[in-house]
Amino acid sequence: MTAAKKLARVETYLEAGIVERIGALGAQVHGGGPVAVRLSTGTYGATRAKSCLVGPEIGDKVLCAIEAEGVFVIAVLAGREGAVTTIAAEGDLHLQARGGNVSVCGSEGVDISSGGAIGIAGAEVHVRAKKGTVAVEELGYFGRLVQAEVAKVALVAQEVDSVMTRLSQRAKRVFRFVEEIDQTRAGTIDLRAQSLLGLRGENAVISARVLAKIDGEQIHIG
Repeated sequence: MTAAKKLARVETYLEAGIVERIGALGAQVHGGGPVAVRLSTGTYGATRAKSCLVGPEIGDKVLCAIEAEGVFVIAVLAGREGAVTTIAAEGDLHLQARGGNVSVCGSEGVDISSGGAIGIAGAEVHVRAKKGTVAVEELGYFGRLVQAEVAKVALVAQEVDSVMTRLSQRAKRVFRFVEEIDQTRAGTIDLRAQSLLGLRGENAVISARVLAKIDGEQIHIG
């Protein structure tokens, strides 16, 4: 008697079985679903029920609903010790907590990966970690305000281009080391030093189109 004829003669009931084989997505086993389950009356091709989010593995003990339409795996009862538990769904998977929060916790770590895009949207985003690493080939940031408080910043870059309307900097000590060219073009330049202003170079050229003025209580040239 074939598996289809056996199932056609029974009413719906529950039975535990062992997963013997798992076919590819959409494949059929013994005329049924892609999961081959060994039951008391034989091995049947079963389909994982939509509510059974844990993906069965070979050797797992599963609970099946047997009816005339076929065999459905409705729960994974037990698996190999130490095996990874995988929550899998065909198509899109949406997690929602109405009126509450959703927490994802892992004592050793949490990994989020995707072959496509990953989107995060919310009224606020908080990230807290002792150490962090970000590796992005291209990064675009659009925002209204950036506030940062750090003890030390180290930046290594091939090129840096900045375009801004206003730039204000306050520092106790500033050291700049330029190997080749340091060029400044501005409408007005005002340099003021409370104690000493030193300009030194192998060659120094000061030129003015209209007026060049040197003023001081003492002027030493040469």
